[in-house]
Formats: sequence, structure tokens, C-alpha cells
Amino acid sequence: MDTDGIHPSGEELNNWLQRGEWGKIKSYLAVLSHNQYHAMIWLAKGLLQAYGPAADRNPEQAVLCLEKACEMAPEEIRYLNTLSEVLLQSGATERALEVAKTAGRLFPNNSLAAIARGRAALACGDKQEAYQGFQSALDQMPEDSPVKRQIHTIAFGLAPFWWQDLVGKNVRLVRMNRSHKEFLLSCRNDNTFRHHYNLFQKASPELVEKDLKRAEKSPAETNKIEWVVEKDGRAIGLAALVDLNLKNSRAEILVGFPGQTSGLVSVEATLLVLEYAFSVLGLCKVYSYVYSDNPNGQRNTEHLGFEREGLLRSHVFDPESEARLDLNVNACFPDLFFKNTRLMKMAARLLGRIPEPGTLR
Repeated sequence: MDTDGIHPSGEELNNWLQRGEWGKIKSYLAVLSHNQYHAMIWLAKGLLQAYGPAADRNPEQAVLCLEKACEMAPEEIRYLNTLSEVLLQSGATERALEVAKTAGRLFPNNSLAAIARGRAALACGDKQEAYQGFQSALDQMPEDSPVKRQIHTIAFGLAPFWWQDLVGKNVRLVRMNRSHKEFLLSCRNDNTFRHHYNLFQKASPELVEKDLKRAEKSPAETNKIEWVVEKDGRAIGLAALVDLNLKNSRAEILVGFPGQTSGLVSVEATLLVLEYAFSVLGLCKVYSYVYSDNPNGQRNTEHLGFEREGLLRSHVFDPESEARLDLNVNACFPDLFFKNTRLMKMAARLLGRIPEPGTLR
């Protein structure tokens, strides 16, 4: 189609944009002077320079065109959302978030503006802002929206309960992060500690760095939550829920301390993880594996309300001792935990509260 001398209607121009008919758009723009541009034409030029043929792409000019469109038609939420998306794709994440927030303030009931806010905030590394954006979008979407389930999955992975500290009277469990790198290296190079905590964790700086990078992701994606146990602001131990299986509502618990530590500190850290597993995540089962050469660990596990479910004979090869080890399988369940009067009294003393049953938020 030769567009020379033809002025498409707004609807027709919009159809060209939706179908990506860049040749028609480019030909039409070529016959116009800038004083003939209205908001949709600035939008069309911006989209051509953002998403058109490679030879026509110019991200900086695309942003300028879209800003002009927003200036001429501030009532068009579509223009603001498009500007935020193009800024995001060009790497200007903070500016993209600023535009998305503006769109949200002007159009508080627009789910696309809320999604734009969530996407931009996530790119900026602001999980809380991203969660609020996606959650706002969910609140505004109709139940039959084809993307609602996808947005729910994203929001669920960013929910605040994944990132919260677990706080007792004497210790605090904080999500493992890059500030803990040296402590993690020291733990993994402590053969005695590693033997009882996780025999198969590797100690190289490269693998620790890889694990720290993975820890930045949501547990809903990685299926594990790892904490560092801190006392008076100093790292003293590790704790985790691994092999987290939300569909089957179960996870394996790990708690360990290098060197000597108070037994009450270990109990407090374990109670914090169990409270999180049962009261926050609402898991139906938490299990623990204890190597057969750690009888004290097995006694402590049972003391904390776990039942021994079985013994896996000659299940693990220890490369340090070159011996094969049996593996004790232990499990704790919500009813065992919450109805254990002794444990609840310990929780009241060590945590300052009595844990209560919960379901996954």
C-alpha cells in the first residue's frame, strides 16, 4: 500500500501498530512535518524506533518521542505504560519505575500500570515495591483475566514472608546474602562442621559466590531458604529449609553451628525455623537427616519433637573417612509440634511467644 498523501484514521494507525506494519508507518511518517504530529503519531514514531526494523531502531529517540506523546495526551494511560516499558528495555530502570509510579497515581485502577510498576521495581532490585505493584494488579484484574495466574505466581515469589528475618530473644535468622561470604567460606572449610551440616557442600569461593547469587532469587523458584544465624549482630551459624516442596507441603531442615555454641542457642534457632515452616508456610511435614556417626545430633533432634521414621543403611559415602554411613530419617509434623507442651514452654522462654498454626499466605 502506498501511503503517500494518505492520512490514516486513528483507528487505522492503531491497527498498523498492533500488527507491527512498520513499513506503512514509516512511509506515512515520511510525508509528515513535525508540526503535523499529534500524540498518536509521536507514539507511532516512538514505537517504530523502539521495536521496528533494526535499521530504524534508536532507543534514545524512541524515549523522546514517547515523552512527547505523553506530554500532548496526559490522559492516555497507554502512552505512559509504553514509555515505562521502553525505558525498562533500554536499561533506564529507575526512570521506568518513576514513570510507572506516575501512571499509577494518575490511574490507580489500571492493572497495566500496576504491572509496569512491578516490572520496573523488580528490575531495580526493589522486591517490596515490586510485590506491591503486582499485588495491586491482581486486585484490579477480573477473575477471568488470561494473565492473572502468571501475575499471581510472580507476586507469590516476591511476598514479604520469604524475605523476613526470624527473630527470637537471643538470635536472629537473616536471609543469606553477600555480606556473609567470608562466614560461609569459613563454615565450608570447617570439615567437622560441614560433615554434620551438609557433607556435600563445596568450599570453593566460586561455588559460594554461585550459591549467594542463587540466594537472591525467591525460594518459590529455588525451593530452598537459607539463613545465617546472628547473635548480637555477629554470624554464628547456618539454618535452612531445603528441598522445599510446596505442592507436597514438606521440606528438610538444616541447623548447624561451627565450633562451640550454647545448646539453648541451637534450640532457639531450630524453634524459629520450625515456627516459620508450620506457622508461616503452613507445611505439613519437616524432616531431618542425621548421619549415624552423630549420635548427639540424633538425640537432640528427637528432643526437639522429631520422630525417627527409619534408618537408611549404608546410604552415604564419607570421602574424608572413606566410610559408608547410615542415615537416620526423622520427621516433625504440625500436631506433634504445636501440641508438645514442653516445646511450647521452651518457645515461650526462648522466642518470647508461643507459635500458632498457620497456612501458606
